[in-house]
Amino acid sequence: MARIHFIVKETAKIRYQDQARREGKSLGEWIREAADEKLASARPRRFTVEELREFAAKCDAMHPPGTREPDWPEIKRMIAESRYPDLERLKSLPRRFDPREQ
Repeated sequence: MARIHFIVKETAKIRYQDQARREGKSLGEWIREAADEKLASARPRRFTVEELREFAAKCDAMHPPGTREPDWPEIKRMIAESRYPDLERLKSLPRRFDPREQ
């Protein structure tokens, strides 16, 4: 078992101890539980198999049966267009002067 020491203001320590006592716990137990709760809330939520199946069914329902998945060049084009809607217009603008090209 390892020990952890940390510095807190005396007023904070008293508040922590009072709350731990109200919950019928030692200060150490109360702090460990608080740290565990913080870790649990920071973890990404895991989905159940049923939730994943429901998600897949919703995705499948958005596309008519027999439709094909776009190929990779088409997917890249769609990403670029959605991310940079003015990309084609920008390509047609004159290039900026670069003295290194002279």
